[in-house]
Amino acid sequence: MKLLYQHAYNKSQYGFTLIELMISMVLGLLVSAAVIQVYIISTKTAGIQASASELVEDTTFNVPIIERKVRLASLGLANKVKDDQPGAGIILTSANNAPKDKDGNKQLDNLKNPEDIDATNLPKDIIIGSKPVEVALLTHTGDQASSGGKNEWTGASNFGLKSGQLTIQYRAPQNMYDCEGQLVLGPRRVKIGGVLEAIDGQVIIERFYLRAPDSAKPAELSLYCDAGKYITEIMDDYAEQSTAEKKLPISVQFKDNNTIKDFGDAGAELITNIDYFDILLTTMKDKALPTTMKGDETLQYYTVKDYLSLSLEVKPVIVGIKYGLILRSDNAVLTENSPSEFYVLGNKLTLRTGLSKNYIRTVVESDITLRNANYQNK
Repeated sequence: MKLLYQHAYNKSQYGFTLIELMISMVLGLLVSAAVIQVYIISTKTAGIQASASELVEDTTFNVPIIERKVRLASLGLANKVKDDQPGAGIILTSANNAPKDKDGNKQLDNLKNPEDIDATNLPKDIIIGSKPVEVALLTHTGDQASSGGKNEWTGASNFGLKSGQLTIQYRAPQNMYDCEGQLVLGPRRVKIGGVLEAIDGQVIIERFYLRAPDSAKPAELSLYCDAGKYITEIMDDYAEQSTAEKKLPISVQFKDNNTIKDFGDAGAELITNIDYFDILLTTMKDKALPTTMKGDETLQYYTVKDYLSLSLEVKPVIVGIKYGLILRSDNAVLTENSPSEFYVLGNKLTLRTGLSKNYIRTVVESDITLRNANYQNK
């Protein structure tokens, strides 16, 4: 009995051999590696999809803000858009860079109105504080020299070409909010010469440009909108706006006319992760003028620099703008082999040295027609 018990005990101790254990470990490692690889691919794919979705969302909901604003340019002001037209919706000039005739004499600009034009509806010698509006606050394209201050246009860009700036103006057709979320008053009744009269809405100025929200991270750029407003009417009491609202915010109250308030600061951040932004001025094509950009045979595109260099006699009316920008994803989800060259508004742009190519980037371009523009050059 003792021998039988010993034999049974020894038999129960048998197990896997060393070779079997090694084979099972190798198989387990292979399975684990496959699972990890699937997980990594799934995570990367999800990241790419999420980043792509963010870009689609920006393109669908945020970028069209620019288009909605530009279509208001000149509303309630000038019926022509040129650099020598007071009240023009695209602001190219002020007293600091007014166009000159062939004899070198300064002509009108977008913020000035001579006595022989209706001084009530159009701007007349518009100033900020006690000075004319700085050129760095006006519309620019990336081919111009930039020397703006902290909150002015500097051409900030993550590509080899500088970015531009778009500055527009229009009258508020009703009580509304500007791009910074500030209330602006539409048509209302005020006392002029002791008589209650109806006047047009306040004039809104908005400029779109790129800047870095954090100066310590100059490559992380966002599209900003800086908004201001002014009035042209001479009132008995500028604090009085005669609206149904009993308490109006300070932003809509004025002490005098023809003076812009709340303009020239940083503005509000509209769209994050914008690497480049620029515009072109759109005019009806004139066979007498050189073609500067291929495209629609009925249209002619100019940079601001090229447009301002034309003589006053042949300078065409601006009927719209074409803007282009490069959106960047929030997260780096690609490899270093991703593209670093893009074409925007007919220009080849190369990502600046040292910036990551791991982000998804997409180009957005659009033509916007000024619905209030007069298409006649003369």
